[in-house]
Amino acid sequence: MLAGILLALIGLGDVVRARTGADAHRQRTLTTIAVVVLWAGVSAVAWLGLGVPVWGVLVTVVLAAAWIATTAPVRAGTGNADDDHDAPTTRGLLRRSGSWPAVLLALAAAVLLLWGPLPDGTGFVVDWHDGSGLAFVDAVPLAAVVGGVGSALFLVDSANVVVAQALPPGLQRGATTGAEADDLRRRFGRRRRADADAEQSGDSTVSLKGGRLIGPIERLLLAGFAVAGAFPVVAALIAAKGIVRFPEIRRETTGYQAEYFLIGSLVSWAMAFAAAGMCWLLAHS
Repeated sequence: MLAGILLALIGLGDVVRARTGADAHRQRTLTTIAVVVLWAGVSAVAWLGLGVPVWGVLVTVVLAAAWIATTAPVRAGTGNADDDHDAPTTRGLLRRSGSWPAVLLALAAAVLLLWGPLPDGTGFVVDWHDGSGLAFVDAVPLAAVVGGVGSALFLVDSANVVVAQALPPGLQRGATTGAEADDLRRRFGRRRRADADAEQSGDSTVSLKGGRLIGPIERLLLAGFAVAGAFPVVAALIAAKGIVRFPEIRRETTGYQAEYFLIGSLVSWAMAFAAAGMCWLLAHS
């Protein structure tokens, strides 16, 4: 259950960070206040509603705060992490730290998951679950419900952060400067010139930046179908993504798009299946 609470805290924090600006001090303050309020609500539900010991709540809050301090959000519509890439500060250096926050989070979640079941607690959520009278609620252990909610929140925006950390610097969109930017301009100059010609010709087609929306939907579907045991549907979703992306990858001759697609997809799928595995373990423990 602690692993689910940890993922819920991190997921809520990244949902807020991904949808608020970070350029002004006032916006950062509002973001911090929103995260603190949400975390206080989750902590209260965990303590008073789920009967989680105070030490367990404190451990999850500290781990979630460490994640927030060492990662940068991937904001909707930009494809970039926040503006700490060039900041010569301790905060900027922490947030350029690569994949180690994700690795440590995976280890922490595994430890909390394998720690063993918590002592039977009491609270309003426990009472509701025990006396709901609904067959589909009674059939799922409360720990699995908490794990499922936490996993779903994590897969929305926090998983985008993990994918961005996994990509090499040269593949992180918006993170290249200098020679790398010149190289990418040289590689994709033909495509950009084609886009400019389309604009000059009066083409009013809107380019939808839906990657930050498609990714969470894909992960939630894969995790849900995997938990349900619908593995043919999982295989069909993965195959469909490859078919849709294939024309774009085939047109691109430098390997950039193929590498970006493979690394991002594999990391994204791994997180979806890991979340499904955690929910399965909680449901059968």
